[in-house]
Amino acid sequence: MLSHLESGSGTPVVLVHGNFACKEWWRELLQDPPEGARLLAPDLLGFGDSPAPEDFTPSIPAYASALRTFLQEKGLENAILVGHSLGGAVAMEAAGPTTLGLVLLNSAPPSGLQTPEAYYPILEGYRHNPEALAQALAAMAPTRRPPWFPELVERAQRMHPAHFQGNARALAAWQLERAYPGPVLVVYGTLDPLVTRAMAEATAAFFPRGRLLVLEGVGHSANLENPGVLKDVLETFLKEVQGEVQGGG
Repeated sequence: MLSHLESGSGTPVVLVHGNFACKEWWRELLQDPPEGARLLAPDLLGFGDSPAPEDFTPSIPAYASALRTFLQEKGLENAILVGHSLGGAVAMEAAGPTTLGLVLLNSAPPSGLQTPEAYYPILEGYRHNPEALAQALAAMAPTRRPPWFPELVERAQRMHPAHFQGNARALAAWQLERAYPGPVLVVYGTLDPLVTRAMAEATAAFFPRGRLLVLEGVGHSANLENPGVLKDVLETFLKEVQGEVQGGG
């Protein structure tokens, strides 16, 4: 089973982290969970405390398959999936007919995310250059970083060796083949240096019930920059989804 953190009670909400990240990126949200939500934050394969085989090749389908297995083992096939960045792609891929909803937080779009070839040696260099990695991760949370940010950098350096280049290649090779039909909330921070507003708009438009929520003054990582706002967003979405379930929608 994937290593995970858990807090709160109520409707299951599974928090899926992004690249160079881990379950600890959700720590403040876990400390103060949305009302009516049982939060579970797993480490994806090869991240944090979830080991991956030595010969593991990163792919969005592989991450999604492991996440679906985790949900089955926990009896949570009906969970709301919240995906951040690469985790958004994993959540889209993992969503099934019993999934209650998707929240995509500055997510890679359903068409995948291309990284210029010249950037791959830089990604590989982060394995041995913690200062450069810290600068790169800081750019993903431009408005605020928690006191334990150095711990997040250290954990990022301990990713599976294949992840440093492989996750970017996985996103470049991936494309979502089917649109989840349930409620989808795309949350976009306007200061994001990686995902553009056009990408966020395209993501919302891809889903039959997709809609876009724009957060001013937030960058790529609301889970680090403004967990209080993210808590409010999730509480509102959770009430909407629960209303549909109770109404038989």
